[in-house]
Amino acid sequence: MQNKLKLLGLLMLILPIFTLSEQQTDFKKSLKINGRIQYDYEFLKRSNSDQWLNGSEFRRIHLSAAGFVSPSFKYKVEFDFSTGKIGFRYVYIKYVNPKIGSIAIGSIPEPTGLAMLTSSNYLAFLERPMLTSLQNFRWGSGFLYENYNLLEGKVGLQMSLTNNGTNTQGFKDVNLEVGENFTARLFYRPYSDNSTHTFLHIGLNYAQRPYQDLKFRPENHLGDKYHYFFADATDRQIYGFELAATYQSFYIQSEYKSLEAVNSIDKNYNLQSYYIGTGYFLTGEHRPYKNGAFRRVKPIKDIDHGGLGAFELAFRYSNMTVSNDVLNINPIMPSQIDNFTFGLNWYLTSHVRLMYNYVLTNDQNNMLGDLNGHLFRLQLDF
Repeated sequence: MQNKLKLLGLLMLILPIFTLSEQQTDFKKSLKINGRIQYDYEFLKRSNSDQWLNGSEFRRIHLSAAGFVSPSFKYKVEFDFSTGKIGFRYVYIKYVNPKIGSIAIGSIPEPTGLAMLTSSNYLAFLERPMLTSLQNFRWGSGFLYENYNLLEGKVGLQMSLTNNGTNTQGFKDVNLEVGENFTARLFYRPYSDNSTHTFLHIGLNYAQRPYQDLKFRPENHLGDKYHYFFADATDRQIYGFELAATYQSFYIQSEYKSLEAVNSIDKNYNLQSYYIGTGYFLTGEHRPYKNGAFRRVKPIKDIDHGGLGAFELAFRYSNMTVSNDVLNINPIMPSQIDNFTFGLNWYLTSHVRLMYNYVLTNDQNNMLGDLNGHLFRLQLDF
């Protein structure tokens, strides 16, 4: 704890020094209001059962304000209202310096991989892959450093130190001695060609966290959760690898993560998860990329300009596999979960989209058979 307090104190001392070194320029404060609405229907059924789980929900309702108060300081405040409670998302103050990178303090996304750092506005599928559940929550409250200008913009570095509060309670954490979450991510773009919309992304990430049970759904949001318990575990270490590429209207992305949970008697529990996803735009568009994440798709001719918008076909396979040590203390849980997702996206404009996913989940041990899911979404952001 003392070392972390020293690090915090050093950060607070260094920040004003960099600020004073910048030249003053004419500046006008800025303010942008943004938001998103994502409304879902889900129809879920086991292959050996006659019972359906049919439901609808507002998956996300976000409202945000962001801008600069000076050339060096920006802010963002974003909340989610979809659960009926106010949930913190982005709530930060950020110091920006093109030479040394940026430092944000507040609620920020933890840099844990390509799928997690791609905004829900730009995902090719309704839900992120299973391996993202190894992270407690996309956002955490604490400190973030990021620099995207290394090696002339080909290398990016991100690091965060966050606490363990709950987003619907303002990320309040009165038990810092339990331990913080440390995450780091390094990615490299060895090749890019804007004329053919081609790039190659390679990334590594690492996270160290206090122990927490693993709970997740198999890439739907209304179905039952899997719950794995790791007896007497004290902390978790997670190692990840990322790979992505695009060529014209085609793209592919994949990630692998390995989790190791250590308990009080030096016994390790292991879990591996990975996915591979690919997609193709039937109407000639491409999937943009910037700063280690995918960005907004823009139809060549949207419906407001006499066109049909953009159509995208997508497929993803994902897997979660646990070790025998984990299975021995979770005997009713499956040792392996396989997910197959087929997606169709219709981008009416760059800000309005209709999505359909068919999700097939095989969890081996379930006598009710495979889980079949039909997922629909209408989303708009502004």
